[in-house]
Amino acid sequence: MRTPIRMLYDLMDKGPLRALSLLLALLTAGGVMWDPTRFANHAGQLPALQGLVLIWAVCSGVIHGVGFRPQQTRWQALFSPLPAMLVLLIALYRFYL
Repeated sequence: MRTPIRMLYDLMDKGPLRALSLLLALLTAGGVMWDPTRFANHAGQLPALQGLVLIWAVCSGVIHGVGFRPQQTRWQALFSPLPAMLVLLIALYRFYL
């Protein structure tokens, strides 16, 4: 029987979603590197936990976007693309608007 984590990962394992994931991750990382003070000001002073979550989301987005597929369920749970894409969308929304 397949676990819900594997089913969610299989559901997100499509070409357009991979491209979106990679694009969101690269835009977020680019925004942070291009103007970190603006990103920190729009993100609400960016506490340490938010920074770690943002780093995790960018890493998860790149891992999913380039086509790497973790084989073990625990790694699929850790680098799940759906929560990472939600975090990246929120970060981009707060940065650009």
